[in-house]
Amino acid sequence: METEELRIPCIVCSMTQVLTVSEDDLQKYKDGAHAQHAFPYLSAGDRELIISGVCGSCFDEMFEDDDDEG
Repeated sequence: METEELRIPCIVCSMTQVLTVSEDDLQKYKDGAHAQHAFPYLSAGDRELIISGVCGSCFDEMFEDDDDEG
């Protein structure tokens, strides 16, 4: 299986994370597959980084007060 390293900087904190994914799975994602289906082996935070460019820590900080609403 061929893999590819994705180097993705967080748009909030600028910390770059390196994710290793299958080339086939990356192509599936580029062709329109949802991240959770293309990369089931990545954490939710890693998939969020691919989708939005925001790392899991920054995402959690941005939405930490949302649990209190409602």
